[in-house]
Amino acid sequence: MIKRWTVLVTAVVLVVAACGPGTASPTPGGTVAATGTPAGSASPSASAGASPTGSAGTSGSPATSGSPSGSGSPSGMTGALRMGGWSAAGNTEFDILQGVLQKFQDSHPGITVTFESIAADYDPLMLAKLGTDNAPDVLYVNQPVAQNWITQGVLASFDEIPGAAGNDTSHFYPGFLTPFQQNGKTYGYPKDSSLLAMQSNDEMLATANVTAVPTTTEELVAAATAIKNANIPDLVSPMCFNNEWPRAGAFVEAYGGSMVSDDATTLEIGSPESKTALDWYLKQIHDGLAATNTDIGADWCGAAFGAKQVAFAFEGNWIGAAMTDQYPDVAYTVSAIPKATEQATLAFTAGYGIAERSQQKDLAWVLLSWLTSKEGMQEWVNGGLVLPSRDDVTATDPQLAKYAPFAAFAHQGEGYIPQWSVVADAFKSSMLTAAQSPTGTADEVIAATTTAWDQATSGASPSPSTGASPSSSP
Repeated sequence: MIKRWTVLVTAVVLVVAACGPGTASPTPGGTVAATGTPAGSASPSASAGASPTGSAGTSGSPATSGSPSGSGSPSGMTGALRMGGWSAAGNTEFDILQGVLQKFQDSHPGITVTFESIAADYDPLMLAKLGTDNAPDVLYVNQPVAQNWITQGVLASFDEIPGAAGNDTSHFYPGFLTPFQQNGKTYGYPKDSSLLAMQSNDEMLATANVTAVPTTTEELVAAATAIKNANIPDLVSPMCFNNEWPRAGAFVEAYGGSMVSDDATTLEIGSPESKTALDWYLKQIHDGLAATNTDIGADWCGAAFGAKQVAFAFEGNWIGAAMTDQYPDVAYTVSAIPKATEQATLAFTAGYGIAERSQQKDLAWVLLSWLTSKEGMQEWVNGGLVLPSRDDVTATDPQLAKYAPFAAFAHQGEGYIPQWSVVADAFKSSMLTAAQSPTGTADEVIAATTTAWDQATSGASPSPSTGASPSSSP
């Protein structure tokens, strides 16, 4: 007779007082691994520079590291693990996670997992725990702060964990693993992803006699011009732009530019390609073909799009839930960010890491490697909230599946260096200034961003926390 072990997943919710605002996550829902809250501009919670290099896919190493196929705990591996994240009891993301953890425990009967939630101010509060012996063994790592945490020495290097060394990461899409690597070592694996795309209002395009969704920036300008001249009721601007790098950066990449070099050591925002892209972006605002959500009077571009104040928005897969829940009557099409010289978009993610002070790193690796394996990530993605960060995992939700193909040409969207917030803030504020002035140019943005880059890379200690603590689903 086979005895089935039933293991309960205990969720410990930490009630915390708000310690101050964070920077909004680029995605409106947080990252579940990559979600963010629509409100605010979000610095999508997802990575590093130009076109991130790093392949990443993770199938856990066989036998000693906990098999990615979930075939069971390695011989003799038993114990209790603590896992920390921002998923909060009572929401859909939390419920999905509990189901995933139960699947893990069913296939690893010797290991129990207790999940501890920090639902607000996650980054600073988790960082404080990481400096003590009371940190969770496995934890969510928000992309914008990953490089800071690595520099501060609070995350364990997978290269120094016997079972993890040499693990296959070839199935991760390029750009998703890079934020969690530094100096040739890996400190985290991406748990899922979100991707920027273009949303276009079907009715408005038809009214303006735009017969096809734009696929190039040239076609986009032509379509926006036609829509502007079509006298459409309630229209405030043809396009909604967000001046943050996690949105505007998609067009810079489409022009062949970037924020930083592939190895994140050199600033590339001043390259000819980047400058051309920034000038194009600012020109659309100056010509009245685009406006920011603030100028439109909306909390975020998704709200402006849903209210039919704009015909085009450039948001990620997180917009789907908002459209379904709040604007169900708006018919729209999801397509790739229009191509300039190349096809490109930005990717956002969050990862799983292991606390440097954990006393059971080998056991923690068994859990982490399963969660980011083909089997574990498929379970997570089947919940319908996020996209996979692996090329061998399928997005099963019909709405999310529309975004999945864009992962093939996605670039890291933020968190390139430890002091990323300094650079991101300078880019955003200078873009706003340039956009508000009829004579504003890319040169102003390049100068301000360069000054911030020099400050960020001067050797100063990284700030305790940057970026937003993603809500439960950008």
